Amino acid sequence: MSTVKPSNSEGTFVIESAVRDDGSVTVREAGTTATHHVVDYADSLVREKLAARPVGTTVRLALAPADSAGKEWIATRIKPGAPLGLGP
Repeated sequence: MSTVKPSNSEGTFVIESAVRDDGSVTVREAGTTATHHVVDYADSLVREKLAARPVGTTVRLALAPADSAGKEWIATRIKPGAPLGLGP
């Protein structure tokens, strides 16, 4: 039996929790209840930028799956620009 790896996700997310000591953070797709558990980062700069944002802030992110089940994600990039029409 083959498993299908979830695709990358790019879009606007709301930061649901502060970055924890282990580096993980929960983000929610803006306008939905779908959450993503970020467990790793492409580099330390992405982690630092995300950690500097307060809970409730919207951010444009590019995520890649960290596992085949799609339960854990890697933040690969914080995209420039503010999301339009979305508040914290």
